[in-house]
Amino acid sequence: MIQVSELHYSTEDGLKVLEDVHLRVDHGELVYLVGPAASGKSLLLGLLGAQIPPQRGQILVYGRNIVRLSSEKTLELRRRIGYLPQGYVPLPRTVLENLVFKLRSLGDFREQAEEKAVIALEAVGLLREQSTEAADLCAIDRVRLGLAMVACDDPLLLLLDDVLDGLTPDEQEEICRVLERIHAGRMTILTAARGPLPRTADGRRVIALADGMVSDP
Repeated sequence: MIQVSELHYSTEDGLKVLEDVHLRVDHGELVYLVGPAASGKSLLLGLLGAQIPPQRGQILVYGRNIVRLSSEKTLELRRRIGYLPQGYVPLPRTVLENLVFKLRSLGDFREQAEEKAVIALEAVGLLREQSTEAADLCAIDRVRLGLAMVACDDPLLLLLDDVLDGLTPDEQEEICRVLERIHAGRMTILTAARGPLPRTADGRRVIALADGMVSDP
């Protein structure tokens, strides 16, 4: 699903953020990308999600070389990737209407959109809150809603940025259980986190990012 080689990225003033990064994520994997704040996790996810143009190196996502894609093909790829940024803020609508709005914008009819939305909310454990205003959700339920938003249209890949940040240890364990349920459908998931990871992530592959370089034991 993801193949990265010789990836470099520097700021405008020459500060190296990513240096000679090599990374592989296979189809159907659930992988954690762990590193401290400002280590480049968000940047790497943005590059993989075609949100940020690469500077040097090769990035293949689902067999497509992001570096060589036209603007039209880049937009098409973005639509196939569920990208959840850090600090996701929902629309000022109910939980259900947040999902329906997205699905309708992608071309689904109202009935079809509502059906997909209900399935996604059930998967993340938020179905009982479907009529709640999204702004009134607690921290963990906002994360649940974000996960439902990016997974509801059956993307090729989920890229999740620090979804465990700001949660209690018990809440982090619950979100990892939610990721396991989503992954049970063989969806490919790459989740960035600061670490340490909760026990519910035990057994999953962990990739470390520090000083601009990746370590994949």
